[in-house]
Amino acid sequence: MAFADFQAKQQQNKQKAVLRDYFVKRSGQLLCLSDDPTFVNLLRLTVKELAVNQPELIVLIPDASRALKAISDSFAADKKPALFIERVMGTTGETSFLVKQFRESFPELRIFVMTTTAEKGRIMLLYESGADNFVLKPISSIDLIEKMSATLRQPSVIRQLLDKARTLIVKNVSKEAIKITQKVLEVKPDNASGYVVMGDALRVSGMADKAQVAYERACKYSEDYLEPLQKLVDLARETGKPDMQLEYLKRLDTLSPLNAQRKVEMGELQVTLGNTEAAKQLFDTAVHRAYKDAMAQVAAMTEKIAVSLQEADPVQAEKYLRRCLELKGNDLTVDDLSTFNQLGISLRKQGRWQDAIVEYKKALKIAPQAEVLFYNIAMAHAEGKEYDTAIRSMLKALSLNSGLPRSSAGIAYNMGRVFSLGYTRDKAMQCLEIALELQPDHEAARALLDRMREEDEKEQ
Repeated sequence: MAFADFQAKQQQNKQKAVLRDYFVKRSGQLLCLSDDPTFVNLLRLTVKELAVNQPELIVLIPDASRALKAISDSFAADKKPALFIERVMGTTGETSFLVKQFRESFPELRIFVMTTTAEKGRIMLLYESGADNFVLKPISSIDLIEKMSATLRQPSVIRQLLDKARTLIVKNVSKEAIKITQKVLEVKPDNASGYVVMGDALRVSGMADKAQVAYERACKYSEDYLEPLQKLVDLARETGKPDMQLEYLKRLDTLSPLNAQRKVEMGELQVTLGNTEAAKQLFDTAVHRAYKDAMAQVAAMTEKIAVSLQEADPVQAEKYLRRCLELKGNDLTVDDLSTFNQLGISLRKQGRWQDAIVEYKKALKIAPQAEVLFYNIAMAHAEGKEYDTAIRSMLKALSLNSGLPRSSAGIAYNMGRVFSLGYTRDKAMQCLEIALELQPDHEAARALLDRMREEDEKEQ
């Protein structure tokens, strides 16, 4: 084993140890609000890999209306829950509202948002709402363990001290909170969270000017940290400084530009300051953003209906999916890849694999580096018995994401099946071995792998 591989293995073992500690010593529990069976299966396999013998490590939440009760039940049972929430279950705005609601109701809850896009504006809006981390799908078990361990590890001494200071501030014991944060900042003078807590303590003590300085320092040490800017907005509002409030809102809007409500707030301040033309532009932008979110919500519902019809009536599913894309108009983004993928599946179920490829290639114009599109193009060409083209597309998918076979046993098997059709037999066997690693009872993968090994033995 190369030294780099040895180091990677050691790192993975440490990450698994963090998660075992989370489940065993701290009564951790994963709540999953997702309608993606592939991810749910991956989450189960990942937890199974940890070899933790505890009941109810994963609780599936069927829909958003039952999420609050599931979280409440988890805390009531003395668990330390972490929530995985699917962003594509609704619009960005709807998901950010849910995340904000969960964060305000349960400050100790850890929240992962699952998404298919890394677009900064959308990510920042969800961070602003209270998300702790993100899972960019598709994701491998190794990468999921890394994400989870980073967020669910035992709080550091500094974080524990800052949490204690926050508790003191709530109890209005601000002097003691200031002493604690001073000690933290002596050890970590660039700790942005420390300056935020210091600002909160000073603000409660009536020292608004010093609180402003503390919040500004937090911004200095973490440029993308949204919380101190929001604190500065609130402070400016409390002290009756609309011009300063507007400047901080502008800085927030630069970092997180998809918040329609903030644009309304900025417009109202511009009206107060006599800048009616600037206010009009902000109001128009807010309405446009809200309209896009509303259309996205209708499109999400339409897609959900289509998916439910996928097996029973692929022709009707196709109609709903095309309607979904029409609703988006010219506002198609990488978030719409799932719609194109579902449309392609509907067409392939009708035997129209060539039409499916046309739709996948339309999606490539939006996301030219999306490995899942090349994977689906490969599957469609294989169905049309165009094996060489299928292999080239599958190789492209693998080059874009070497961890793609580990996304699920089904994906690994399909990749192995395509690779087995030509000159890539070594890659076929690797993918089939991964499929069996993820799902030891995968009969089709076992049969194909055994057959290939027998053929190799005969040739030798």
